[in-house]
Amino acid sequence: MSNPASSEEPKAFSYMRFSTAEQSKGDSLNRQTTMAREWSERQGVPLDTELNLTDKGISAYHGANAETGELGAFLVAVNLGAVPKGSWLLVESLDRISRENAWRASLTIQNIVGAGVTVVDLSDSGREYSMGTLQKDPMLFLMMVLKFTRSNEESTLKGTRVAAAFSSKRESFAGVQALNKPYTRRLPAWLRWDEQTKAYAVIEKRGALVREIFELTDKGWGQHRIAKAFNALGHETWGAGGWKAMYWHRSYVRKILSNRAAIGVFTPHRSIKDPITRRRTRTALPTIDHRLPAVVDRELFERVSSRLETTAARGRNSSREPRSIFAGILKCQYCDGTVTRVSKGKHVYLVCAAANARGGKCNYEAVPYQQAEDSFCATLEMMIADAPRGRDTAELGSELINFSV
Repeated sequence: MSNPASSEEPKAFSYMRFSTAEQSKGDSLNRQTTMAREWSERQGVPLDTELNLTDKGISAYHGANAETGELGAFLVAVNLGAVPKGSWLLVESLDRISRENAWRASLTIQNIVGAGVTVVDLSDSGREYSMGTLQKDPMLFLMMVLKFTRSNEESTLKGTRVAAAFSSKRESFAGVQALNKPYTRRLPAWLRWDEQTKAYAVIEKRGALVREIFELTDKGWGQHRIAKAFNALGHETWGAGGWKAMYWHRSYVRKILSNRAAIGVFTPHRSIKDPITRRRTRTALPTIDHRLPAVVDRELFERVSSRLETTAARGRNSSREPRSIFAGILKCQYCDGTVTRVSKGKHVYLVCAAANARGGKCNYEAVPYQQAEDSFCATLEMMIADAPRGRDTAELGSELINFSV
């Protein structure tokens, strides 16, 4: 969102929101745009055309639009005084601003009107909510609270119904009746939905690679060796668009080896949003064993799983990726690609990720990690020592800088 014009003249700002991407294909945006323009013309108030106050596909039930959406950016501009006092915020209805509980929703409105901006409910004959009208007419405030209460209850009921529908869908998928549509199209890359048979099917070429990955692992091959071999053989990676990797990675090979979908086991998940932290957590639900086709036999899968467990990292930091002070900033001098850390026994090196994964498609030059870090830190200390000192930075030279590997 760009800053509003510096003019002190009050103007109207149109805020539009719809909670699902599908609504953008319908009449929701056009309807809200038309209502705002017609109000502006009737009232003779200039309608701001500089700000983009449209939250597409963002729900107001948990207040996401007021926290991270364009409404949130507008609230920041209001609080900073960047929006001229006496301006209007036009909304199709109050629930476009918030569908949270009445207490939180009313605080959002009070925050806006307290800064001198009038909220206009276009669906209610242009009813205005301002500091003056809310203080003068207690019934108006009560009416606002009742509207927010109704909107919140509608959203809660809708959420309950959606959850019930998904529960019913899972129960049906876990049953034995024939399918007429897929439970989900978000599948492992070696599976697809077959419209003719109305069942999930294996993409044979990819399924063969999955079987090969398991068989090679069972023979003692490591994941890096498998990825390197696949890259050398020119096996195409899986994915589309921005999801398609340039080459095979050890991490993806391990992901395949740990996916129980390889033996036909589907694990549905339920996403739950914490009402306080607003963070979503995915909880695994009971598995369904008869809907997905297996590409490896269970005995092979269990043998490989046992091997993975014995070679898995242990300790409280086992789930963390190795850290490097060069992460995200160091590039290969030959291909301008990323550089990765490679451990060889007690020694750690920096190597071009492409050369490391592809097996010779870029120059393989290993630079000792500690040598690179020591050189970098020494250079940085020299730069700090020679940096100009201001009145407030006299103690900078005496500070110790610690880098953790």
